[in-house]
Amino acid sequence: MILGEGHTMNVYDLAIHVEEIQDGGDYRYVATSPDLPGLLVAGDTAEEVLSLAPSVAGAMIASLRAEGDPLPTTMRPMSSFPLITHVAVTAGPTAN
Repeated sequence: MILGEGHTMNVYDLAIHVEEIQDGGDYRYVATSPDLPGLLVAGDTAEEVLSLAPSVAGAMIASLRAEGDPLPTTMRPMSSFPLITHVAVTAGPTAN
């Protein structure tokens, strides 16, 4: 994606795993990624960790680049648009 005068934005396809944790701690959900080791996002809801994960992953990638460190080989760059992705959607409780 072109941002302007010689700047481009790279888009990566990352798998995000969300788990419910019941350890009595401060948070109920955690998101990690097998594609970006070290990614860890904790929150009160699955929606919260899913909404925070992309910005945390982006900050991690920017930090790796700034330090001159290689990106994990598990990361898959996306080369074109349209972008196709999956999202988790909650529809509220169902009546029995």
